[in-house]
Amino acid sequence: MFDLLVIALLCLFYAKGKRAIIAYENREQRWRDADAPKRERIVRQECAWRVFGRLVGAAGLAIGVFTVASAGQAVLWALITVRVVRPIRSEMREACGYRSTGSDDEPPYSW
Repeated sequence: MFDLLVIALLCLFYAKGKRAIIAYENREQRWRDADAPKRERIVRQECAWRVFGRLVGAAGLAIGVFTVASAGQAVLWALITVRVVRPIRSEMREACGYRSTGSDDEPPYSW
């Protein structure tokens, strides 16, 4: 039963990841074609993917904290994990606070 759940989750991650890669390749065109609400949604979606990536990286580091033999390395990896997770709140606040003007010459939002 657990195997079926893992396979379903992997298929979901594969489908979402493939869709995100295709969207990333066409993001400049989507930005030019979008109006103000769609641009704000684009910024929020990119922020969500960045947060997801940070959480996956932090989870990998946290697993490393519990598997390394040295206490010094464990402390170092724990500090790195905290530094990876800490900026998530400010990034989400900036992305949710972004307001687009909708003009054609508006540059794409950059982190």
